[in-house]
Amino acid sequence: MILSSIVAMGKNRVIGKNNQMMWSIPSEYQFYRQCRGNHYFIIGRKNYEGSVALHTNELALVLSRQKNYRCDHPCFTSIEEAAQFVLEKGESELFIIGGSEIYQLAMPYIHRLYLSIVDYSQEGDAYFPPHEGHAWILKDSFKRVKDQDTPIPWEFQLLEKEPEISLDLK
Repeated sequence: MILSSIVAMGKNRVIGKNNQMMWSIPSEYQFYRQCRGNHYFIIGRKNYEGSVALHTNELALVLSRQKNYRCDHPCFTSIEEAAQFVLEKGESELFIIGGSEIYQLAMPYIHRLYLSIVDYSQEGDAYFPPHEGHAWILKDSFKRVKDQDTPIPWEFQLLEKEPEISLDLK
């Protein structure tokens, strides 16, 4: 199974403020939904609680340090537990969608990174962790300029690497 991260970050690595995205770009959001498709995704508890309305009837897996945390989706305390759940469902790809602590925790396991870089640089309180130190191979890229569905230009990069740590799945 492939473990992927998908993220939209500003040029300064910002990904949010107060558990919310800091921009609305219909073309980028549509592309995000297309990439993630109907795959399960891991979302951190704080990120989930800040966006519950967006994740109804979806394949969300909530990651929390709180062992007794409960919500309307399966809850796990480790990436390995969530990945095992998805593997048993016969899935081929599992996505990490944030927040920043979850991205940091998952980075050693990541094989594929769907990275949108938004032409935005205001300060927030959540940032995507450094990823440049890993041996990524650029598989695809394109740029979107400002238009009706793109109020803020953005660039996409599909990056792949061998995970530094493999998930211990049975």
